[in-house]
Amino acid sequence: MFFNGFELPLVLFRRKHLRQEVPALYDNTLIYLFDPADGYMFLRDVLISHLHLSHSLLTKLKRQQKIRVNGQITKANYPLQSGDLVTVDINLEETNHIEPQDIPLDIVYEDTDFLAVNKPSDMAIHPAPHMPDGTLANAVTYYWTQQGKTILFRPINRLDKDTSGLVLIGKSQWAHQALFQQQKQGLIHKRYQAIVEGNIEKDCGCIDLPIARIDQNRSPRTVDSAGKNAITHFTVLQRYEGFTLLSLTLETGRTHQIRVHLSHLGNPICGDVLYGTPSPFINRQALHAHELAFVHPRTGKTLQLIAPFPSDMITLIEKVSKQG
Repeated sequence: MFFNGFELPLVLFRRKHLRQEVPALYDNTLIYLFDPADGYMFLRDVLISHLHLSHSLLTKLKRQQKIRVNGQITKANYPLQSGDLVTVDINLEETNHIEPQDIPLDIVYEDTDFLAVNKPSDMAIHPAPHMPDGTLANAVTYYWTQQGKTILFRPINRLDKDTSGLVLIGKSQWAHQALFQQQKQGLIHKRYQAIVEGNIEKDCGCIDLPIARIDQNRSPRTVDSAGKNAITHFTVLQRYEGFTLLSLTLETGRTHQIRVHLSHLGNPICGDVLYGTPSPFINRQALHAHELAFVHPRTGKTLQLIAPFPSDMITLIEKVSKQG
């Protein structure tokens, strides 16, 4: 099928109202069919306001000649006309410096733009001088290399090494930036589950306490009036003898926020040796990133992802249940 002399994927013509469904999904291409009723005048307006390209990404795309109108490479100041078809190939030429390693992945979800993985405990997100390999970045890079793809590792959320659960990864700079903007606006919903020491009497509550770094050269944080605002909501799911299972959501994303807040309340996460004490029941902090929901930037639909409760936390609950 051809449009103004430009070959189009047939999938576009199966949509009754293409304009209402853009940016359309077709491999690594963003597609927009111009309609004056949308209020845009120039190609630049569509690229920034409609296709949500950042200025830095726009510069890269222009440099690699990835932006076209009706199949022709076009400058951003081009005045659009009714029926013009804008296509942007977001598959940039990039160099990945992370060493691929054959490490199994528990993939929860994957599409053209995103990969969601259920990260196990005892795995860091990124390589570091003290941990150059065995990370999620190494594992994901290998997974993509096996598919013949060169994609930079761009995690949208991060978890501590010993926190298990969902990590969302953007498969392009466009996808990563689109979700980063949602995150800045508080539009990405994240829910955690934790088993804490002691019995929390309130069924639900809000911890609104600022958090600061104790020492600029060390990782621990503490509640401090001079720190940055931090808000954590909690709901009690189950009480055991000396322990409580919580569901937690965050309004802010401070480093170690859940761990610091719960420790300050006198209910540290079970097994958290940094903000509490070691546990005979589990060899890491019993914290799991259980749920993640966001608006998919292509479809505009909410995507909800769930990572099942990990086996070591299930075992912990079985052990503390027997104590009563």
